[in-house]
Amino acid sequence: MGQGEVMEHDTATVSTGPTGVFSSIKNFAASFVAHLHTRLQLFATEFAEEKLRLTAILFSALTALFLLFSAIIFAAFFIVVVAWDTPYRLHAVGGLTLLFFVGAGIFGSMTRTKLKSKPRLFEASLAELYKDRQELAAKIKLE
Repeated sequence: MGQGEVMEHDTATVSTGPTGVFSSIKNFAASFVAHLHTRLQLFATEFAEEKLRLTAILFSALTALFLLFSAIIFAAFFIVVVAWDTPYRLHAVGGLTLLFFVGAGIFGSMTRTKLKSKPRLFEASLAELYKDRQELAAKIKLE
């Protein structure tokens, strides 16, 4: 019986004192993990947005290149046709060449605009982390 009383006494002293500390540590860890999870979700969202933006830029650039090369081919074909006597062929080929050049210019301009308007990578995540740092610094000063 003496050992049982000692064990109960040891258990009682261990559970009353450090419970508050362990509880605080567990709460802090749970809060930290939840906070980290939120930040990682934001990071993943920004990464997906960046991936979509880069895909759109790549599509625009490839379309612009395709149209530019098509315009060059039609321009070469136009020069060849200039030697022929029928003026309707010249208007058709010249019109198509102009159409492809305009299309290449539009898509090239869209690509340039998208490249210049690129937001800073992970800007929202960095802003949130900055806010968190400021709040933590304010809490530390209060305590």
